[in-house]
Order: sequence, then structure tokens, then C-alpha cells
Amino acid sequence: MPEPLLTSIVAGSTAAVFQTTISYPFEFLKTGLQLHRSLPGVPPFQMLHQIKTYFAGCAALNVGTLLKTATRFTTFESACELLRDKQNTSQPISGPRLLAAGVITGFMESLLVIPFENIKTIMIENALMSQHTEKPEKAVKDVRPTFHATKKPALHPRQKWFQHYELHPSTHFFSTIQEIYRTRGIRGFAQGSVCTIIRQTSNSAVRFTSYTALKQLISPTKPLNEYYAFALGVASSCAVVAVTQPIDVIKTRMQSKYAWRNYKNSLNCAYRTFVEEGITNLWKGWAPRLMKVGLSGGVSFGVFQYVENLMNSMDKAVSMGHN
Repeated sequence: MPEPLLTSIVAGSTAAVFQTTISYPFEFLKTGLQLHRSLPGVPPFQMLHQIKTYFAGCAALNVGTLLKTATRFTTFESACELLRDKQNTSQPISGPRLLAAGVITGFMESLLVIPFENIKTIMIENALMSQHTEKPEKAVKDVRPTFHATKKPALHPRQKWFQHYELHPSTHFFSTIQEIYRTRGIRGFAQGSVCTIIRQTSNSAVRFTSYTALKQLISPTKPLNEYYAFALGVASSCAVVAVTQPIDVIKTRMQSKYAWRNYKNSLNCAYRTFVEEGITNLWKGWAPRLMKVGLSGGVSFGVFQYVENLMNSMDKAVSMGHN
């Protein structure tokens, strides 16, 4: 791997983890709003919580962010190189080829983040549950005489663990991994995979296509400075939220610990959300997601452009010194 690209990846990953941690309360609110079902008789989602609650699931998202950011730019650059017109290598790719490069990047990212998205969602759901979990009342014993002892059907070990975690929700990274494995097995880490792949692919396709199109429009020949790159990153993030928010809502609900009880599959989830709650609820949590994704896109593209410009300046200085 070229040294400038490696430096860009390290800088981009460090910036991504920093901004993910700083903006995580927006991610918490977004996920909480999406998990909340706006049905008759259900109280509205509570926005105010203890400070530590707003960071539930932050560790899981940071691990996924590190992997995602480390592969994002290398994958996009490789995809662009692969799809570049061999007859005219000096021209930047555009149109369908640019879109295809974004789709390839999103698909590779999604494979890395699926398990950590599941862990994050369960940690947020458990944090919300733990604030409202009340001690169950002692059951009154039935003392009526019977002719024979009645036997309750034995529960499956996973059902027992599910009941246990309903009363004692796990709130830490490793205990949540244990909960998912005990209650749903290995498949629990891949829950909502189709939605995650579609969302991540759509995210990258919209983000990179809009960013590169705006970049070519503003400065077709000269490299951008980091401030323009930050602004274009924010603008491309607005397009991402507008287009992909319904997919993100379905993905979050399909990763819930109660998804098996409420929905048959992703299409059923979309249908029930539309019919029972209204079409506007497919955009639930758009505001906190826009704040989070906008900051993420701006910082990622801004830092990447800054490091790239810095490396180009150093290369020019070195070449001039040799001459």
C-alpha cells in the first residue's frame, strides 16, 4: 500500500472515531426514535436520559467505523481504477462508472459493519429498557386441589435466556455479544443483513456520486482545499439522508431483539410501518441522523483532502529539490 494512502487511512480513521464519539448522542436518538413504534396508546419517545445512556453502543459503532473507514477510500480508489476508461486514463470517471464504484464501496463496507450494527442496536435498546424495567411482582400460587400435577412445557435454552435478559438487559459491549449469541445464536449477528447491505450500498453510491459530481463542477482540474471538501461532504450527506432514511428505519427495526415478534421480514416491516404508523414514520430520526452523518461526511472528506493535498505538496517539494 502506498505510504500517502496509508497515512490518509490512518488520519481518516482517527478522525472518524473522534467524530463518531462526539456525535454519538445523535446516533442514539436516531436509533431510539426508529425503534419506537408510533401506535395508539404507546407513549411518545423520551428524549431526555442520563448522560451515560446517550453513549450506549458507542464502542460497537467505533469498531465498525474503524473497519469501514479503513476500507472506504482504498476500495473506492481501487474501484475507480478498475472502472476507468483504459483508452483515456487521464480523465476522471463519471456517470454510471462513478455510480458503480460507489456501489462496490458500499457493498464492501456493509459486510464489515453488519455485526457491529446489530450489537449497537441491541445496546441502545437495552439501555432504553433498563431505564423502565420494574421488578416483577411475585406470582400468586394457585392452591386449588388438582387430580394430577400439571407440567408446563419445557422452555428452550434460548427462550430461558431471552426471559433472563428481559429482566436483566445487558449494557456492555462484551455482555451484549454474549446476549445475542445466547438468545439468537450466530445468526443474531447477521440480522437485518439485506437492509444493511442495501442501506450501506445506497449510502456510498449517493455520497460518492454527489460528492464527486459537485467536486468536478466546482473544481474540475485543480484539487479542492479541505474547507470546500468539508462543505461538499456535508452536502452529500444531506442527499444520503433524504434518499436512504426509509431503508435505515427498516434496518434498525429488523435488528431489534423483538423483530421476530413484530415482523415476518423486511417487506412486512415496511408495510406495517406504512399502514400502522403512516408514511412519514419511514423518515423517523432524520434530524439526528443528518447531524451525525453530516458531521461524519464533512470530517471524513475534509481530512482525506487535507492529507492528500499535504502529500502532493511534499512530493512536489521533493521533486523540485532533486531538480
